[in-house]
Amino acid sequence: MAPKAAPNGNGRKRSASAAIENKSKVAKRATTPSTPMAATKLRAGSLAPGTPTRRARQGPVYSVKQGINPLPAPVKPITLAELKAGLPIGFPATGASSSSSSSSSAALPRQLFVFGNGDMGQHGLGTDALDEIKRPRKHAWVADKIANGDFGVGGLEQIVAGGMHTLAIDGQGRVWSWGINDNAALGRSTTREPDVEAEVFETEPMLVEGLSPTGRGTLPGSKAAGGGTQGEVEQFRATRIAAGDSVSVALSEDGQVRVWGSFRSNDGLLGFDGQVGSSKTQFQPVSLPNLLQHSFVQVACGDDHVLALTTTGLVYSWGNGQQAQLGRRIIERRKINGLNPEKVGLRDIVLIGTGAYHSFAVDKKGQVYGWGLNSLRQVGIDTEEDIVPTPRLITALSPKSLSADGSVRVVSIEAGQHHSLFLLSDGRVFGCGRCDGCELGLAPEHEAMIEVKKMRDEWRETREELLKVETEAWQKRMEAKKASAGGSDVNAAMANVVSSDDLPPVMGPPPDEFIATPVHVPFPSGDSKIAYLSSGARHVLAVGTGGTLYSWGFGNQSQLGLGDEEAAQTPTEVKSKQFKGHKAVMVGAGGQHSTVLAVRDPDVTVD
Repeated sequence: MAPKAAPNGNGRKRSASAAIENKSKVAKRATTPSTPMAATKLRAGSLAPGTPTRRARQGPVYSVKQGINPLPAPVKPITLAELKAGLPIGFPATGASSSSSSSSSAALPRQLFVFGNGDMGQHGLGTDALDEIKRPRKHAWVADKIANGDFGVGGLEQIVAGGMHTLAIDGQGRVWSWGINDNAALGRSTTREPDVEAEVFETEPMLVEGLSPTGRGTLPGSKAAGGGTQGEVEQFRATRIAAGDSVSVALSEDGQVRVWGSFRSNDGLLGFDGQVGSSKTQFQPVSLPNLLQHSFVQVACGDDHVLALTTTGLVYSWGNGQQAQLGRRIIERRKINGLNPEKVGLRDIVLIGTGAYHSFAVDKKGQVYGWGLNSLRQVGIDTEEDIVPTPRLITALSPKSLSADGSVRVVSIEAGQHHSLFLLSDGRVFGCGRCDGCELGLAPEHEAMIEVKKMRDEWRETREELLKVETEAWQKRMEAKKASAGGSDVNAAMANVVSSDDLPPVMGPPPDEFIATPVHVPFPSGDSKIAYLSSGARHVLAVGTGGTLYSWGFGNQSQLGLGDEEAAQTPTEVKSKQFKGHKAVMVGAGGQHSTVLAVRDPDVTVD
């Protein structure tokens, strides 16, 4: 996923897209890309905290549909033997679980580690721990839950990081959330208690309301209506989750989708379901009528859009479509129509992925398709088009392009604001898109970066020559202005500046740098085969098959986990005292915070 960045400081404001300037200590709240396109219509009842549940007509009763993609099984515990054998590559893109073992006695529980910016409660450590965390820190609350047996023998099953919130699935199949809740990203009320600040409930892990694997859990709604108390809720065993900026999605073991939160457009808050009279924010997980006729195996969130993959290989998209990230035509004046899930024009799809404003899909033959915002070639297609309106084949990622015998496929796709990364079945990683902030993890001597430097030098040489001409012309204008004003020097003329033409020309910044088509991203020798990837706005986390944790990219708020380092040009191993003796198994990169699930290796001695 490609979440948006949080700001510095503890001002509790609503997030918008991150516009992170190189070497800046401040991550600015900026607007989303202005490249237009947008639209569609949902029919799920909105639930604001304190309002009664209003559910619209839901259509036919759900039944499981079988197809080419298996249903998403719960993530099973990892055993020591499996850890030593190496983590599976690409898990958990679709239905396969991490382990076939049924031996609970040998399970290694997945602990949570966090680092990066936490001023919006993204770490879930309470109101007293909102500062940046520079290196991986073990989450004490999660560790206590695991020690007490509350999360099952396997610990946490999955972790994902949104723009400024975090979701987790525990070993029982419950969904936990923490972080900013201004636009309902947490799936629960944080304002139900008038005497307690919302920040208290936002910064601590709490269960999403209205869902439970047992059918009994926390009731949604107002306090007067029993909200926040225990009672009968929807029986829902979560197996997969996804998080955007303020939208969250959960997927059950029988393929049902539940959604909550809200979507934003270039113009501000777009809404949730687009229904007349409904709230623009949805605090309770709900089903969407257009999805009830299908069973789903994977969900993926961009900043403000969602993709969902069915068992039969269809892809549904909804949310903001102003940058064509929905893969279908959206009329700007009716962009609210994008809130209704509709099919993308693809068949036999087995994998999906999203960036902030762009999307991907892989079919059963291994062909990769991309669409959406392409201003920095993040879609992987070498075209001058800033928008790819509908799915288009990425030839550089075809099986025949990746290996001589065509056996290598893309098994996972993770993308950020303007960059994209592709994990292959042989453990290699390819990337394309923006690279001036180290997003692609390429060293200066990489062939692609040498070409980028060549283009940069050519631009500088051309610009310097043009600047000389512009400066001479400007000096002549100033001399003429001085003469007409009766002044004695250029400085006197400058005092009478009346337009931009009167300002002296400057060199200006170089153009944005990017890699137009996917190239190989080398890793350090050793644990060089990658099992898992996650991309934040401009930073990336990766896990080697041996459990090594890597990070790279731009990290001005410690989201790289590398101490005081604000950037890492190439994949760099992440270490800390608390992380020593642990092996990473899963990662979640958010706007400017990072999460890691790791298991303790009992064969490693820790001082």
